[in-house]
Amino acid sequence: MIYGQSGTKYVPLTAQLEIEVIVPLSISKEANLSFGFASPGNGVGYVTILPAENPQRTASGVATLLPSGSGIVSAAKFRVTGAPGAQVNISVPDYTFPLYHQGGTTSVNLNLTGSSNSLQLGPAGDGVFYVGGTVTMWWGQSLGVYSGTFNVTVCNN
Repeated sequence: MIYGQSGTKYVPLTAQLEIEVIVPLSISKEANLSFGFASPGNGVGYVTILPAENPQRTASGVATLLPSGSGIVSAAKFRVTGAPGAQVNISVPDYTFPLYHQGGTTSVNLNLTGSSNSLQLGPAGDGVFYVGGTVTMWWGQSLGVYSGTFNVTVCNN
């Protein structure tokens, strides 16, 4: 005995198709975080830069600010580009970074501060945010330049 289908049956079936076209986010650094010149006192001192376009620089503890020429003191500045009006989340590390002495192993500590944890991009699809921080220094540390790096992250909200 043989069984089979006697005709072809057409059964239409539909499926939804979706795509979201977006402008990807990009980020660029426009200025480094620079504390200028400072002197440690006899004990522990701190130098702070506020996260702003024209940052205020202050000293506390036993640190002393020394004159720093124009453009030497700056908060880090980052430009984010993407879709106009996009809401962007900003992540700045919240742990202590070591900044190492040039050519040596001694270090000072840096704690970062962001200007905001979110940003709405303007009509042109861009916006800026700043990163400042506080350096901890102490008596007897090696004199000279201390440097390091840090990462920031941005993502769509």
